[in-house]
Amino acid sequence: MTSQRAGATWYDLLGVDRDATPDQIKAAWRDATDRFEPGSGTSQFRLFNEAADVLLDPAQRAAYDAGLEREPVAAPVDVRDPESTTALAPSPQPTLAPTPEPAEPGEQESEEAERTDAAEESEEAEEAEEAGRTEATTGRRLAAVPLWVLALLTVVVVAVVAIGAVLAVRNHDAGQSDDAGQEASAAAERALPAVLSYDYRRLKADNKRADAYLTPTYRKEYDATFAKLIEADGTTGPAVQTKAVVKATVQNVGVVSAEADRVRVIAFVNQTTTKGDASPTLALNRLTISMKRSGDSWLVDGITSY
Repeated sequence: MTSQRAGATWYDLLGVDRDATPDQIKAAWRDATDRFEPGSGTSQFRLFNEAADVLLDPAQRAAYDAGLEREPVAAPVDVRDPESTTALAPSPQPTLAPTPEPAEPGEQESEEAERTDAAEESEEAEEAEEAGRTEATTGRRLAAVPLWVLALLTVVVVAVVAIGAVLAVRNHDAGQSDDAGQEASAAAERALPAVLSYDYRRLKADNKRADAYLTPTYRKEYDATFAKLIEADGTTGPAVQTKAVVKATVQNVGVVSAEADRVRVIAFVNQTTTKGDASPTLALNRLTISMKRSGDSWLVDGITSY
């Protein structure tokens, strides 16, 4: 189930009450989606579809309503402790050395070398002393911090690392789901005209063409239904009797939910049916299509009508 957008509930989006009946929800959804021209309003179209998908499914709606009732309260944690405050150790003051007396010309180079060595030794000693003072100060500070604070900080660090890892995985999964949704919806848009169209003059060829877009499981169900168009009760089927020609046209598609290997798509499909010499009739269909990954392709695994 796709999560609710912040700032409004699915009920608000469709403009219905919390106790709205399925018929009221479906009517509101149809009114909302009917405002879109074919191929336009993709993001808004998807929002209305998500709302209807959740609220028209009893199990999803019950879980969604239960989530609306819960308001998590986070208790603030105060980790401050006035006794843990320690003063910073003052910086050491530099030692002033007496001004050396002028050296004789012959001794100048030797004295300069000695001063250089002495300066290096003094610098190393100061660095060692400073390191000792820093280590001692750090030790005093840690000793002054209560153990429960240190434990809490450790837990917080571990939690941050864990959350970062989880978010990285979720972002990766979300990226895969977005790609899957785009691929599956495009595959559904290609498949539906073939799956939902037929001509009484070439029914077997149309059946074979449609099978190429179906999973093996759904193909059995589809073929059983299609066979009744050709022959029913030992006689010629209704498609041949009425000389029916059905042409399906996809008006718009939207992703309802997406996982790496399975995607649910909702589609607006117009079917124009012509029987013999009669005038064509138009049927506006709203369908939910289950798409399943098969290798590098996506196949139709089920079609239901809204």
